[in-house]
Amino acid sequence: MKTRTLLVDSSYLLKRSFHGAKDTYTIKFGHIGGLYSFLTTIRKLIKDHMINKVILVWDGEGGGIYRHRIDKEYKANRKTKEWYRKIEMTAAEIRREKEKEESLLKQRKRVQAYAEELFLRQIEVDDIEADDIIAAYCLQKNNKEEIFLYSNDRDFAQLLDLNITIIFPNINQPVTKSNYIMHFNHHYSNALVMKIICGDDADNVQGISGMGEDTLLKYFPELKYKHLSVREICVKADEINKERILNKKKPLKVLENLLNNVDRLKTNFRLVNLREPMLNEQAEDELKQLEMPLSPENRGSKNLFKMMQEDEFLQIYGSTFPNYVEPFYTVIMNEKQLLTDYMKNNKGNL
Repeated sequence: MKTRTLLVDSSYLLKRSFHGAKDTYTIKFGHIGGLYSFLTTIRKLIKDHMINKVILVWDGEGGGIYRHRIDKEYKANRKTKEWYRKIEMTAAEIRREKEKEESLLKQRKRVQAYAEELFLRQIEVDDIEADDIIAAYCLQKNNKEEIFLYSNDRDFAQLLDLNITIIFPNINQPVTKSNYIMHFNHHYSNALVMKIICGDDADNVQGISGMGEDTLLKYFPELKYKHLSVREICVKADEINKERILNKKKPLKVLENLLNNVDRLKTNFRLVNLREPMLNEQAEDELKQLEMPLSPENRGSKNLFKMMQEDEFLQIYGSTFPNYVEPFYTVIMNEKQLLTDYMKNNKGNL
């Protein structure tokens, strides 16, 4: 059976789970919403899509530093302004924010511990963003595995022509290159082009002034049904303005902005192009390690059940341990089979 792999944008999912289940507590653990909702989401995804391999991809400490070196404004809007908070927030509010940060870290560590017992693979590399590791994995494995990607990041649409499926939590069906146009206003092959020209507010990537998606589609409607390169768009923009001048009309300022900011376009290409993921040597090594089978040593149901008892996890679920864990068995059994096959094929080399 072909491997059906679930790649999870785990830092995103944990934050979503943490804030989405903010009222979920147990006496022993405290706020457990992030841990419970995270694992229950993975459980449902495995069941719904018949997954037999899971990789949790985490943002590394200092993730984004390579893009920040290209553009100092990259994700600068996410910096914590401690001086401002101390002026604007009361001591009680500051304490509550610190408690949230500590709780999120505590639940992240617990998610990672549960994942080890459930044979869910994990990868996290300092200075590297999860996006780059996910993209690199898709580029390496798209012809060998059936890949499902869970994230809210629209940047991953660039990878759809690798025949991956993207599960966006706020869209009611998995997105493929076939149904992309049902959910977005442009052809899937133009996902990168749209980001290069329009920028990305979430990551503080500056777009061309005045050139939002609606404006871009107004002057270049072909983007809705076929691929256009940035170069082709610039050539057409130049033609539009030259024709306007011939007809004694003013050139369109927004198209002038596009033509006069080639350096910005080149910078954005480097920032948002996931076909060229930004990895370091450690990330390359960690990706290679994903080829190796998982060892069952010190890993399994006994440890997991003990942790769930310690955290009163099953009290939130309201049913039995076997019932909760059952959907994970396809992953566990596949991983154990991979180890068996590896040992058999490498018997003479061990």
